[in-house]
Amino acid sequence: VKFRRALGLAVSKATPHSACCRTGVPCTMKGPLMEGLWLFILIGAFAVIAGLAQTNVIYLVFGARSMIGLAGYLVMQIGLWFTENKWDEDGSTAWLEAAQGDKMQTPEELEAKFDGEAGSATTAQVVDAATAKAEQVVIPQDKLKAAFPIPIGFLVGWWLWGISYIFPLDGTTNVNPTGFGIAACVISFFVSFVASIPMADAVMHRKDGQKKGLSLLFLLGWIALGFMSACDVTHQIGSTLDDLTRAYIFMLCMLGPVTIIYSQKILFGARKMGTKWEESGKPNFHPIVYNMGGPLFVWGWFYLWLGSCGVPGLASELNIYPDFGKPYIPLFLNIRTLISFTFGCAMVPVVRFLDYSHDEDGPWCGENKEGKVFGKWWLGTDGTYFGLFLESPWPFIISWVMYGFSAFWTFDNKLAFSPRALVLLMNCLAQGVDAGILIQSNLYAGNMKGKQIFSLPFVILFVGLAINVGFGWGWIALALSFPGAILIILGQKTVFGARKRGDYTMKNNGKANPYGEVRVYSWGEVFFMMGWILICWGEALPPK
Repeated sequence: VKFRRALGLAVSKATPHSACCRTGVPCTMKGPLMEGLWLFILIGAFAVIAGLAQTNVIYLVFGARSMIGLAGYLVMQIGLWFTENKWDEDGSTAWLEAAQGDKMQTPEELEAKFDGEAGSATTAQVVDAATAKAEQVVIPQDKLKAAFPIPIGFLVGWWLWGISYIFPLDGTTNVNPTGFGIAACVISFFVSFVASIPMADAVMHRKDGQKKGLSLLFLLGWIALGFMSACDVTHQIGSTLDDLTRAYIFMLCMLGPVTIIYSQKILFGARKMGTKWEESGKPNFHPIVYNMGGPLFVWGWFYLWLGSCGVPGLASELNIYPDFGKPYIPLFLNIRTLISFTFGCAMVPVVRFLDYSHDEDGPWCGENKEGKVFGKWWLGTDGTYFGLFLESPWPFIISWVMYGFSAFWTFDNKLAFSPRALVLLMNCLAQGVDAGILIQSNLYAGNMKGKQIFSLPFVILFVGLAINVGFGWGWIALALSFPGAILIILGQKTVFGARKRGDYTMKNNGKANPYGEVRVYSWGEVFFMMGWILICWGEALPPK
C-alpha cells in the first residue's frame, strides 16, 4: 500500500470513509479510470492514422447535409436528455413515495436505508434483504407511465439526422443520394424506433428478455449506420482518396457509434433509474454525477458528424483558407490541432478526477485544525479513487499550459514565437492556477466566499482567452471560441448545482445535496464538453 501511495496510484480501502461506505460495508471501490482514458485513446488513434494520410485537412461545408445533420443531433440530444432526466427524477420519486422514503434526504442516507444497514450481517445478506424489501414496492401504473413519456425530440432528431444523408457533401440541396446514403437514412429511422417506444417499455417494466433483444438490434443498427456513413462519404469523393484517408473516415464513422454506445452503458450504471432499477426494481441511491457518459456521448456524435459530413482535402501553405464560394470551417490535421484538442478536451476527464473524488466524499489532504484554505495547496483529495497525482491540481494545470503551448505551432508544424501566443500561454497558466488551486481549495474547505472571489477572475480570464483564440482566421475563430467559453462557464455553473457536494454543500455546512436535487442527466457535463470542442477547434485555426 505504501509503495502504491508513493507512486500516486489508487489504493482500495477496507475501512468505511467515503460515500460508498456509509452502509458499513467495507469499500473496495476505485474510480472508473477507463472512462477518462477512452477520450485520449480516441484522439490518439485518429491522430496516428490522419498524420500518415496524404490529406491534411477536413472541410466542413455549411450546407444542407452538415446543417441538417447537426440540427438533428442537437434536437435528439435535447429530447433524449429531457426524457431520461424525467424518468430518473419522476421514476425515483414515485418509487420513494411508494416506499415511504424522502427524496430530500441525502443519497447516503437513502442508500443506508434501502440498500442495507450497517451491522453484523454479511454483504450478501444485506443486499438480499434490501432486494427482497424493494421487490414489495410497486409504483402505480399511472405514475410509471407519466415518468417516461414518448421521446418526441429524440425521434425527430434521429429523423433529421437520417434525412441529411440524402444530400451531397458539397453543401448543395441536390437530392441524389447514393445507395449507401439511402441505407444510412433507413437505418437511422430504424434505430430511432428501436431505442424509443419498445425500449422505454422494456426499461419501465423491467422486461429483461425484451431489453436484451432490443439492445442487440440497437448495437447492430449503430454499427451498420457507421459503416454505411463511411461508405457513403468515400463513394461520393471517389478515387481521389489515398488508403489512409479512407481509413480515418471509417475510423471516425465507426468509433463515433462505438463511443456513443459506451457512453450509454456508463450513464445507465451511474443514473438513478438505470442498471440498478432493471436488476433490483429500485432506484440507484448512489448516483454518479461526474461520469464520462455525457461528455463521451457528445464526443461520439462529434466524430460521427465529422466523418459523415466532412470532406478531406489538401491545404496549401500559401493559402490555408481558400475561397470555395461557400461557407465552411476547416479542421487541420497537424500538431497544433493535436495539442489543442488533446490537452484542451483533457480538461473534461481531468476535472472529473478531482470532482468525482470530492463528490464521493474523498478526504481532502489540506484539512487542518486551523482552518487554513491553502494549507496543502499542491494536493487535492487523498487518492482513493484515482491516485494522489490524478486527484491533485497538477494534471489540470499541465493541461492548461499545454493547451496554451499549441498557439506556438504553425499550420506547417513549425514552432514560431509571437506576442499573441505568449499572452495566450500566460492566460492559460493563470486560468490553471485560479481554477485548479484557488477555487478548488476553497471548494474543499467549504469556503463559499473564497470560491466566489476567485470565480470572477475565472470568468474574466475565459473572456480574455476567447478573444485571443478568436483572433485566428481573421477573427472568424471568434464564432467558435466565444460560444465555447460561454458553454464551459455555463457547464461548470450547472453541474455545481446538480452534483452531490457543490454549491449546496458549501451553503449548508458540508451537508450533501438532497437526493432529489442530484441530477445525473444534468446539462453541466454536456455543455462542458461542447464548449471545449468549440474552443479547441477555434485555437486550431492559425491566424492568416
